[in-house]
Amino acid sequence: MKACVLEAINKLVCKEVPTPEPKTDEVLLKIRACGICSSDYDRVYKTGTYHFPTIPGHEFCGEIVAVGNGVKKELIGQRAVVFPLLPCRKCLSCKEEHFAQCANYNYFGSRCDGAFAEYIAVPLWNCQFFSNSLDFDVAALCEPASVAFHAVRLGNISKGQTVCIVGTGTIAILCGIWAQKKGARVIFIGRNTRKKEFLEQIGFHECLLDVDGLDDALKQITNGQGVDVALECVGSDRALETSILSLKQRGTLILIGNPDGNKSINKNIYWKLLRSEITVKGSWNSDYSSQQNDWNSVLRELESNPRQFSYLITHKFKLEQCNEAFEIMTNKTIFSIKGMFIND
Repeated sequence: MKACVLEAINKLVCKEVPTPEPKTDEVLLKIRACGICSSDYDRVYKTGTYHFPTIPGHEFCGEIVAVGNGVKKELIGQRAVVFPLLPCRKCLSCKEEHFAQCANYNYFGSRCDGAFAEYIAVPLWNCQFFSNSLDFDVAALCEPASVAFHAVRLGNISKGQTVCIVGTGTIAILCGIWAQKKGARVIFIGRNTRKKEFLEQIGFHECLLDVDGLDDALKQITNGQGVDVALECVGSDRALETSILSLKQRGTLILIGNPDGNKSINKNIYWKLLRSEITVKGSWNSDYSSQQNDWNSVLRELESNPRQFSYLITHKFKLEQCNEAFEIMTNKTIFSIKGMFIND
């Protein structure tokens, strides 16, 4: 099969590799769509994966074409998205079904081979099935959409609240969609004029640029009160400080963005955390348990309103275009939201 193999930092190669075979309780998935995550940019250009060679890619879906022992053959032909985390099932977090906090997890696309490929073998447990009415490219948004869904759920966002989202990437926009569905007023803060225009086009009409006077602008549109919940989706010092400053007394801060380095905030902003009794929550991945399955909830929304999510897919590529894809998606002069590899 064809796969995009990361052989070293800045060396992503599309080449022929052996097609995997499903083991006991696994299925072989023909990958139909796989999103390119911003974390993949760092893996390819900066940090690498946990070992070389590795096939990146963790936002994917496809159809089952073969099954291993213990899996019913009737599942062949079924469409599925895949929860990319492989828990150890032995640690305390796993026993409590908090799989995203597993102490010894494996992960498709970073710790083991992922889905920038034509096929992948995955445990049946990791599969969530979806109907033939949902296009593969939209279904492949399930992973980032679940991450955003989880973060919004942690914020206990409800109808009538005001929510500030700092950032304009895929996760940030998806957070906006989920918050809006909760009935909240959504205010975006970003740095890109084209992204601001895009957000306005898809129904978010309160979008502020991070420029001088931002704090005053926030106070003005919230009547000097601040917002109920802020979701930080960038990971920079500036984004963290902006998120804190946006909050009202006893507001809630949800941290989602991967940090771009060690964090440092101004003393007076730290004072606000204390004096305003801000609740701070970290959000990591998504829930995938018998008690709370974010993926199942998200899939139902994707199936019922795919058009609202399809706007996020701005670029589609073949596997052979892997280097071109990464050049385009990391080029700040080119407008993009979500890039995706598509296999026919």
